[in-house]
Amino acid sequence: MGAKDEDRAEERTGHREADLVTERLRADRRCIGPYDSRGCWGPWGGAIFSTIGTVSFGLITRVNAEYHPAARTAGARRFWHNPQLLRLISAYAIGYIHMSGVVSAAHIEPGVLDIFRFGTDLFMVLAGFLTAHVLGNNGRSAGAYLRTRLIRIVPLYWGVTILAFLVENYAMKSHQRTLSELFMSLAFVPFGPYPILYPTWTLLVIVEFSLIIAAFQLVNVKYGILYSAAFAVLLAVAGETSSIENPIFVFYTNPILIDFAFGIVIFKLSNSGLFPFKLPWSGAVTLAAAAVAFGALAAVLRPFCWPALPRLLALGMPMSVLLLGVVALEQLGVFSDSKLLNFLAKCTYAIYLTHWFVAIVSEKLVAESGDSARLASVLLFVTPMAVTCVSVLVYLFAEVPLTRYLSGRFTGS
Repeated sequence: MGAKDEDRAEERTGHREADLVTERLRADRRCIGPYDSRGCWGPWGGAIFSTIGTVSFGLITRVNAEYHPAARTAGARRFWHNPQLLRLISAYAIGYIHMSGVVSAAHIEPGVLDIFRFGTDLFMVLAGFLTAHVLGNNGRSAGAYLRTRLIRIVPLYWGVTILAFLVENYAMKSHQRTLSELFMSLAFVPFGPYPILYPTWTLLVIVEFSLIIAAFQLVNVKYGILYSAAFAVLLAVAGETSSIENPIFVFYTNPILIDFAFGIVIFKLSNSGLFPFKLPWSGAVTLAAAAVAFGALAAVLRPFCWPALPRLLALGMPMSVLLLGVVALEQLGVFSDSKLLNFLAKCTYAIYLTHWFVAIVSEKLVAESGDSARLASVLLFVTPMAVTCVSVLVYLFAEVPLTRYLSGRFTGS
């Protein structure tokens, strides 16, 4: 049975499950009175449960339509399982960074929260690695690459940025934003340390790097990715050595650009056949696991042992070593092939964009409770679950339909 046939079978299964729900709801609607002797709900209860059933039907259908195809991506093309798992870890780590109020109320040391800053650098290194993977050894045309990137990034980013603007101006009275700031954020133009949806400052850097790659792909399709990595390093060096204080120049020469170059180098190294080193399997696995352990340990110890070390050395390089080890483990046959994780990896962008909204609700609840340590401790576990639920819904009902529609509209695919 082909992949398409399996998808149709899974969708039919989803419809059957939804039909069972609907049949039960119809039985409820046949009840008379608010709550009769049979234990059935009356007309209002039937309407409520009918609505729930309709929503459930939609969810079951959408999940069945997207879950298994996303989980089977490995069967369609070469798929990096371990790096996809790292994408999830980095997204949730970034989410925790933006829960400082909850963490503080739970009486957790600030240094513990600071550990999670590794998520940003890991996110950037992975972006470089996965970009190189997408372009492949023979490269890809600049227009096709940039079109695909913009279709996936821009629409959802615009939507959540406008929503953040409304939330900050009308629900958070202490954070007033101007229309000029909104338009600059929508245009990916920095006007200060952060855009309106401040966790997305890294997205501005990713868009910058995407434009750099597209430009160099025009120059040389095969080696454009390597030229773009070198140019990113030159930009970072220019920013560090220049005395220019213009906020746009400072932002676009951020040293974190070098993380992209690290990711590209790791992909080229892993794709060359030179790594893992020619060792016995057990020795190679041990070496790769040691690289992963080194990167993880360096991230954990950084806030306590070398907090003043430049970010590139304290986080960029350790996360690159960690990624190198994780990729080597996969090449050695040690990887996670979980359907659930593969599906959630598809939701990473939605997690990245929506976690701030869930986090501010959690912080508001803690503030209203008088900084209750008990509530804060509970929210440290509940909030990521809520973020996951929200991001899955956004992925299924916003990101996927938008991406497919625009891809069909502008690429004819």
